[in-house]
Amino acid sequence: MNTPRDALSAILRDWRVAPPADPNFRHSVWQRIGRRKGETWPAYLRAHAAVWALAAVVALSAAGYTGYATARARARADREAIVTTYLVELDPRVQALHRP
Repeated sequence: MNTPRDALSAILRDWRVAPPADPNFRHSVWQRIGRRKGETWPAYLRAHAAVWALAAVVALSAAGYTGYATARARARADREAIVTTYLVELDPRVQALHRP
Protein backbone atom coordinates (compact mmCIF):
# COMPACT_ATOMS: atom_id res chain seq x y z
CA MET A 1 0.00 0.00 0.00
CA ASN A 2 1.40 3.36 -1.05
CA THR A 3 0.79 5.94 1.68
CA PRO A 4 1.26 9.70 1.41
CA ARG A 5 4.28 9.34 3.67
CA ASP A 6 5.95 6.93 1.20
CA ALA A 7 5.19 9.32 -1.67
CA LEU A 8 6.73 12.21 0.28
CA SER A 9 9.81 10.13 1.07
CA ALA A 10 10.26 9.31 -2.62
CA ILE A 11 9.91 12.98 -3.60
CA LEU A 12 12.41 14.09 -0.95
CA ARG A 13 14.85 11.34 -1.94
CA ASP A 14 14.83 12.49 -5.59
CA TRP A 15 14.93 16.21 -4.80
CA ARG A 16 18.20 17.95 -5.71
CA VAL A 17 19.09 21.59 -5.20
CA ALA A 18 21.31 23.26 -7.78
CA PRO A 19 21.91 26.86 -6.69
CA PRO A 20 23.44 29.19 -9.25
CA ALA A 21 27.18 29.69 -8.86
CA ASP A 22 28.19 33.10 -7.49
CA PRO A 23 31.63 34.17 -8.78
CA ASN A 24 32.01 36.73 -5.94
CA PHE A 25 31.10 34.34 -3.13
CA ARG A 26 34.63 33.88 -1.74
CA HIS A 27 35.39 37.60 -2.01
CA SER A 28 32.15 38.45 -0.14
CA VAL A 29 32.95 36.01 2.64
CA TRP A 30 36.43 37.47 3.15
CA GLN A 31 34.98 40.99 3.19
CA ARG A 32 32.58 40.04 5.98
CA ILE A 33 35.42 38.41 7.92
CA GLY A 34 37.55 41.52 7.45
CA ARG A 35 34.80 43.76 8.79
CA ARG A 36 34.52 41.60 11.91
CA LYS A 37 38.29 41.69 12.51
CA GLY A 38 38.29 45.46 12.94
CA GLU A 39 35.58 45.39 15.61
CA THR A 40 36.97 46.24 19.05
CA TRP A 41 35.58 45.31 22.43
CA PRO A 42 34.21 48.81 23.19
CA ALA A 43 32.59 48.93 19.75
CA TYR A 44 30.97 45.57 20.42
CA LEU A 45 29.64 46.79 23.78
CA ARG A 46 28.24 49.97 22.23
CA ALA A 47 26.47 47.93 19.57
CA HIS A 48 25.01 45.55 22.18
CA ALA A 49 24.53 48.00 25.09
CA ALA A 50 20.86 47.22 25.67
CA VAL A 51 21.45 43.49 25.98
CA TRP A 52 24.40 43.93 28.35
CA ALA A 53 22.50 46.50 30.43
CA LEU A 54 19.60 44.07 30.80
CA ALA A 55 22.00 41.26 31.77
CA ALA A 56 23.63 43.52 34.39
CA VAL A 57 20.25 44.51 35.86
CA VAL A 58 19.14 40.87 36.07
CA ALA A 59 22.44 39.80 37.68
CA LEU A 60 22.38 42.64 40.22
CA SER A 61 18.73 41.99 41.06
CA ALA A 62 19.38 38.30 41.63
CA ALA A 63 22.43 39.05 43.79
CA GLY A 64 20.51 41.64 45.80
CA TYR A 65 17.57 39.34 46.44
CA THR A 66 19.85 36.47 47.42
CA GLY A 67 21.77 38.68 49.84
CA TYR A 68 18.54 40.03 51.33
CA ALA A 69 17.08 36.54 51.83
CA THR A 70 20.32 35.26 53.38
CA ALA A 71 20.55 38.23 55.76
CA ARG A 72 16.93 37.78 56.89
CA ALA A 73 17.46 34.06 57.53
CA ARG A 74 20.62 34.75 59.53
CA ALA A 75 18.90 37.53 61.53
CA ARG A 76 15.98 35.22 62.30
CA ALA A 77 18.32 32.46 63.48
CA ASP A 78 20.32 34.92 65.62
CA ARG A 79 17.12 36.32 67.14
CA GLU A 80 15.94 32.82 68.07
CA ALA A 81 19.29 32.02 69.64
CA ILE A 82 19.25 35.26 71.65
CA VAL A 83 15.68 34.65 72.88
CA THR A 84 16.52 31.08 73.85
CA THR A 85 19.66 32.17 75.72
CA TYR A 86 17.73 34.93 77.48
CA LEU A 87 14.96 32.58 78.57
CA VAL A 88 17.40 29.92 79.75
CA GLU A 89 19.13 32.47 81.98
CA LEU A 90 15.87 33.96 83.25
CA ASP A 91 13.44 31.10 83.77
CA PRO A 92 14.40 28.35 86.22
CA ARG A 93 12.09 25.86 84.50
CA VAL A 94 13.88 26.38 81.20
CA GLN A 95 17.22 26.25 83.00
CA ALA A 96 16.32 22.80 84.31
CA LEU A 97 15.59 21.60 80.77
CA HIS A 98 18.87 22.88 79.29
CA ARG A 99 21.30 21.82 82.00
CA PRO A 100 23.54 18.89 81.18
